[in-house]
Amino acid sequence: MLLGSAVYQGRWQDAARDVAHAHLTTLRARPVWLFSSGPIGEPPFPPDEPHDVATIGPMLGARGHRVFPGRLDPRRLTFGERAVVTAMRAPLGDFRDWSAVRSWAGAITAELLPLDGAGTPTEDTGSATPA
Repeated sequence: MLLGSAVYQGRWQDAARDVAHAHLTTLRARPVWLFSSGPIGEPPFPPDEPHDVATIGPMLGARGHRVFPGRLDPRRLTFGERAVVTAMRAPLGDFRDWSAVRSWAGAITAELLPLDGAGTPTEDTGSATPA
C-alpha cells in the first residue's frame, strides 16, 4: 500500500495524516511505503523531509519513504499562501519527475511480486489451481 501527501510548510496534509491514524491497524498489517510531494526548484526547496514522516513511518512500520519534487502554481494558492511564497521567493513551476515516480513504483512492484525460477517477477492472479 502507498500512502502519501503533498507537503506544505514542511507538513503532510491533514487528510493524509488522518488516514494514517484512522486506519492504523489495517496499514500496520500490510506492506506500506510512504511518499511526499513538495520540494520545488533546483536544488530542491525545502531540502528537509516532512516532519510527519518521522512519526508516521515508524507508527505504520513503513518499508520506506520517498520525496518527489512537486509543483507550485500560484493560481491554486490562497491569498495568504501566495504571500508566503512571495516572501520566501519560492520558484514557481512544475518540477515533478514522472520517470522517478515510475521507477520507484517499479521497485515496489518487484519487491511485492513473487519471483519465478529465473528470478523474473511473476504476477499472482489469485486464482487457485485445481488439485
